[in-house]
Amino acid sequence: MTPNRDFYTGLVATAFFAIVLFVLIPVYVRVPSFIPGFAPPPDMWPRIIAWVGLVMGVLALALAVPKMRRSTGEKVETVGAYLRANRIFTYRFVWMIVGFAVFVYLMPKIGFLTATMALLAFLFIMTGDFSKRAWMIGLTILFPIFLYVIFTEITHTPFPHGKWFSLARLLHLI
Repeated sequence: MTPNRDFYTGLVATAFFAIVLFVLIPVYVRVPSFIPGFAPPPDMWPRIIAWVGLVMGVLALALAVPKMRRSTGEKVETVGAYLRANRIFTYRFVWMIVGFAVFVYLMPKIGFLTATMALLAFLFIMTGDFSKRAWMIGLTILFPIFLYVIFTEITHTPFPHGKWFSLARLLHLI
């Protein structure tokens, strides 16, 4: 039985979400001792997303095993050959990791709203398909505003406003 691409994908996803769930969230997400009203704790959504990702990774591993048993006679493609054949996707993946790192770095400086708009614009550019440009621009601007209004006004979840400038302060003036 030779591990295939689905097995490696499940393995990477399981390891990533396990690290997020069991290491990063307990260390870096601070939970206050008192949370007013019906506001969820700050670690609720990251934990839910990490649990869903962990379950999906384990499911991908479980589904890869029967596929590996069936394909024992097929030619096995190495990970390096696969990455060379799909070079453009590898570059986009690396740029997306860089984009997320820049997003995490800039969020406290320019605020949630501006950083999220910049991240969405970057992610739409990384798709490489500009046929639905109006939708991309609309979602880049409106979706972060929608998220900001829902979480700040309904659940009273505070977001970083930004030290350099803040679109959220402008939104409150309107």
